[in-house]
Amino acid sequence: MPIIDDLKISTNTRAVVWEINESINDLESRLVLSEDSLKLLNQKQSKIHKVQFLAVRHLIKYLSINPQNLKYDSLGKPFFENNFKISISHSGLYAAVIISDIAVGIDIETINDRILKIKSKYLETELNYPMELNIETSLVYWNIKESIFKAVDKPGIDFKKNILVPPLDMKKNMLKSWYIDDHKIYSFDTRFKISKKYTLAYVIKN
Repeated sequence: MPIIDDLKISTNTRAVVWEINESINDLESRLVLSEDSLKLLNQKQSKIHKVQFLAVRHLIKYLSINPQNLKYDSLGKPFFENNFKISISHSGLYAAVIISDIAVGIDIETINDRILKIKSKYLETELNYPMELNIETSLVYWNIKESIFKAVDKPGIDFKKNILVPPLDMKKNMLKSWYIDDHKIYSFDTRFKISKKYTLAYVIKN
């Protein structure tokens, strides 16, 4: 279980990233799964989805939380019954979790050029920035917007209209991002990372 990052962001906020190299049998043998979790696991068709599912529960266990406390609402959003906040992401053989007492979101994506074909579907204002939108920066913008989408937890969010991300600060790897609609404006402390194999961002609501 190689933990790549263990980020203690504040007293009650922590993010963890894991590169998965274990087998399904190895992962499952070291967990006690609830009936609901077993049902969800068995519903997953592909090996990679099963591995990701189990990896997330190992990360929760690593954070000293009983994985059986993880629940999902009717829309598939993860939550804890004690109202502690959690956001989950996985891509390929990477899994990431962030927990906090305030609204948070996290997203991880393996490096791939497919993002360049769809950037006009989730970027608008950002397309006018002077910086180059290469694979990595395009993925980071997606990471940030997906993280805010998870943190806001509101149906019908338009990534282009409702989520604004300013130009990326490639030296500090941190910035403020916003969710905006006709009634509310939320700001988020935003951090991101670009590695050789993946990009990552997480947001914390102000």
